[in-house]
Amino acid sequence: MSETPASRPEGTTPGATAGPAVPAPPTPPLPPEPPAKPRFMGKEHVKITDPERMKALAHPARMAVFDFLAGRRVAGFDGATATEIAEVAGMTPSAMSYHLRTLAKAGFIEEAPSRGDARERLWRMKIQSFSIRAEDDAPESHKVIERTMGEVFMEQHDRNLLRWLDQRFEVDPALREASLTQQAHLRLTIEEAAEFSRRYQELEQEYADRTSERAMQGVDEGDGTYVFNTLFRFFPKI
Repeated sequence: MSETPASRPEGTTPGATAGPAVPAPPTPPLPPEPPAKPRFMGKEHVKITDPERMKALAHPARMAVFDFLAGRRVAGFDGATATEIAEVAGMTPSAMSYHLRTLAKAGFIEEAPSRGDARERLWRMKIQSFSIRAEDDAPESHKVIERTMGEVFMEQHDRNLLRWLDQRFEVDPALREASLTQQAHLRLTIEEAAEFSRRYQELEQEYADRTSERAMQGVDEGDGTYVFNTLFRFFPKI
């Protein structure tokens, strides 16, 4: 009759006496995951759902004002007069005053400190970052306004793009080389699409923070910077 040898702890020799079992050291707890970074770090982001505020921008002249003052802020200028703004929008200063008051009432712009001339009234951007979106359970009329606002922003960006295309051969070639207009089709899972959006937002935020720092420092015509227009379009093809 054959015998089956008794099992023994690994690493011992036959005939050796096994000592008491040594308990395994406790596994240290995993470090807590860092909190998710907000989408708009370092900015006072405002989510606009009020249809009346949305409609305040739904006019080509007021969108031109908004676009102009946003560019002025990024360039380091603290506002502009109604006359300066009217020139850009192709309107008279008196007609522009109505649109400026409308934007101020909606909270998009505000009066800026005077340059020294008490008769001069300056206007500047009031909010740093915002998004316009109707609530999911909002009535259809609010959703129509949101769509209209999207179209207004697109039209303003298209005007800026066409102006660039018309004038791009009149600027430094290095500036043309640094510019990019690109379209692509990407086949992604929902998880990959979410990662793509997150990584883009992180990259955009990195350069947005630099922009904010330079804007706070004021105008410096010798720092070699330019104000660039950006628009990222990323949505499912349905």
